[in-house]
Amino acid sequence: MSFLMPTLLLLVLLDLGAADFNISSLSGLLSPALAESLLVALPPCHLTGGKASLSVRRVNETKGITHNFTVTPCRGRRDLVSVVYSSGSFTVTRLNAYQLTNLVPGTSYFVSYSVEKGNAVEHSNRVRMATLPRRKVETLGLGMARTGGMIVITVLLSVAMFLLVVGFIVALALGARK
Repeated sequence: MSFLMPTLLLLVLLDLGAADFNISSLSGLLSPALAESLLVALPPCHLTGGKASLSVRRVNETKGITHNFTVTPCRGRRDLVSVVYSSGSFTVTRLNAYQLTNLVPGTSYFVSYSVEKGNAVEHSNRVRMATLPRRKVETLGLGMARTGGMIVITVLLSVAMFLLVVGFIVALALGARK
């Protein structure tokens, strides 16, 4: 029993020093706009002003890239996507994320934070994220087909422009007679 006390004390002290936080991958909810980038949630609000190091490495490699920045202040809850204003016709959202750029398309990465604030250093969990594969332009569904309304408006504007030009020529001809 006496050997158990120092072990429990050591576990309690280790637990107090490990103030880790979690980040998560939201694949499917918010996909990157480009095949070469990822969006990573920012560290929690209690680390505002701290020096953050975001380490990114490919799944099968041991060495990676580190991005350093200062944690931005919080304005309310720090969700990856937060609704700023919502009405019946539209919704305004704010994206609170760090964008990793110049990555290899169709590749899996491990992403984790290390934030230093004062004398304390906090680490996040390691999250596996993947960039989108690059696709040929021909396979993209752009959805830019002409609708019937667009054709009608184009025809009406063309006829109106023709009548305007004819009226201008007639006005010039009548003005030159006098």
